[in-house]
Amino acid sequence: MTPTLYRQALEHATGSPRQRASREVALERFLANGLPTTRDEDWKYTALDLLAKAELHAPQHPAEDWASEDHPGIVMKFGNGRLRDADAKAIHAHSLADHADTPLVVRCLGLLADTLPGGAALADINSALWQDGLLLHVPAGWKAAPLFVLHHAGEADAMLHLRHLIVLEAGAEAVLVEHDRGTPGIPYWHNSVTEILLGEGARLTHLRLDEDSADAVHTSLTLVRQARDSRYQALSLNLGGRLTRHDIRASLVARGAECRLDGLFIADARRHIDQHLQVEHAAPSTTSRQTWRGIAAGRGRGIYDARVVVQPGAIKADAAQSSRNLLLSPHAEIDVKPQLVIHADDVKCGHGATVGQLDEAQVFYLRSRGIDDDAARALLLRGFAGEALSMLEGTGLAGWLEPHLAAAMPVPNRERMA
Repeated sequence: MTPTLYRQALEHATGSPRQRASREVALERFLANGLPTTRDEDWKYTALDLLAKAELHAPQHPAEDWASEDHPGIVMKFGNGRLRDADAKAIHAHSLADHADTPLVVRCLGLLADTLPGGAALADINSALWQDGLLLHVPAGWKAAPLFVLHHAGEADAMLHLRHLIVLEAGAEAVLVEHDRGTPGIPYWHNSVTEILLGEGARLTHLRLDEDSADAVHTSLTLVRQARDSRYQALSLNLGGRLTRHDIRASLVARGAECRLDGLFIADARRHIDQHLQVEHAAPSTTSRQTWRGIAAGRGRGIYDARVVVQPGAIKADAAQSSRNLLLSPHAEIDVKPQLVIHADDVKCGHGATVGQLDEAQVFYLRSRGIDDDAARALLLRGFAGEALSMLEGTGLAGWLEPHLAAAMPVPNRERMA
């Protein structure tokens, strides 16, 4: 894309004069740096050549292709980047565009994204071109009903920059489910930024299900700042897209904060799925856990690039990373890069990572019990994937998620490792 196309897209962005000035600053910052390249260490595994060559535009039409599905909670529907329908019971959830000039949004929007060390090009272009997104504000002591935020992309060659702001005050609790999907067969760029601010003792369970079009590019950045004794639990399921890059950065800034990042990716066909995680322990007695599972089949490629940073003075930090991955094809690839950067004493930190194949001894055992080969492999795959889904226990979401996961599981007998 050329600078002219980005500037044309800015003409479609709405907002007050204050917002307009902020957007123009962000766009110029983006144009000065350009898209990330593989020369950047954080992007060494993922090239954005598809975006560099595309001629994308701001969305011109609403997307109304909503599949019929029951959701165990309150529902907000976005289409092509704009809110289309919201449950009347969504008393804590609103359109960000409609509340962009409220004191809360003026104070909090960009608080995390605009201060990233070294800047972030995709966050800058989102800040310049976002049209709408979710504002979730749960007051102190409140427990919000489970909220499903559905987004459907239905316009070819559109770039969709959603912006979400989640603020939970002290002691507040919420369950948030983001479900992204697209019309099959159309290319688009979905680039989202989510800023999450958790007050003292706040609790957020955050599930993200990515079922984008197989021709789509999906980039996203989730930024979390956690106060004392807060808890953030996230589960990312990356099941779609042609090229997907999800970044999560959590900062534990006060004693007792806990962060749990779980995930599963399925990179089949020619999909490229990159997860880039960073957890910063910036205070004593903070805890983080990462449990990630990956499956690659066909000519798919998956990446798990994760870093835990323990800052000076963050004594008694407790961090663990686990990444287990399966290759189902001789042409598939998985790259694993867990990292621990420790600047404090008296900490408990560890990581483990494996890349392998289905255990043939387990396959043989199941076959000896009368289960045919394909069914045995399918059972083992489902059990492997389920290791990353344990946080769903007690949320009431497992039944809703199960058919989505079942539909995405690769057919185990299609290719075998040499």
